[in-house]
Amino acid sequence: ILEFNEAAEAVFGYTRQEAVGGQMADLIVPPHLRDEHLAGMQRFLDTKEPHLVGKGRIEIVAMRKSGEEFPVELAIGQADDPGGTIFISYLRDITKRLQSESDLKQARDDALQAERAKSNFLAVMSHEMRTPLNGILGVLDMLKTTSLSPQQERYAKIATSSSEILLEQVNEALDITRIETGQLQFTAQDFALTDLMEG
Repeated sequence: ILEFNEAAEAVFGYTRQEAVGGQMADLIVPPHLRDEHLAGMQRFLDTKEPHLVGKGRIEIVAMRKSGEEFPVELAIGQADDPGGTIFISYLRDITKRLQSESDLKQARDDALQAERAKSNFLAVMSHEMRTPLNGILGVLDMLKTTSLSPQQERYAKIATSSSEILLEQVNEALDITRIETGQLQFTAQDFALTDLMEG
């Protein structure tokens, strides 16, 4: 390491005096990546062909002085001087950014799961409500076949009308949940658009 600025001190925890002159592999490369790093450096020394230099920003894992590993965004450039090739690294700690992305994904997944749970709940409730409603309508139909006073007939009609309205609303709620869950199947039907418009 030939230079180590204040931003690098803040990110990695080393002072400039501690870092300059040290080996990058020992200071900021995690142990499980050191062999790969050293092999890449040796490959460059042998072939002079860079693999990461000038390739834009890449995401890798680095290590702080404390031993903590953390994600970084890295861009590497190179320059030549009388002493040989110098690599210039521009590095940014992206821990917070990745955490924010993870939180957003989790929030999205939670929202989708809640929406599915709501749709499933409505579908189940719609089915459960239709059964007793159909039972009420059936009993009212049978009741109408018996001898009823005019007042009783009026009550039966009101109860029937109210039950039919409620059943229609339940069916609409069920259709909506079927659409949301992809369970509603549409049947293709042939029709003449001109007849429809004229009608």
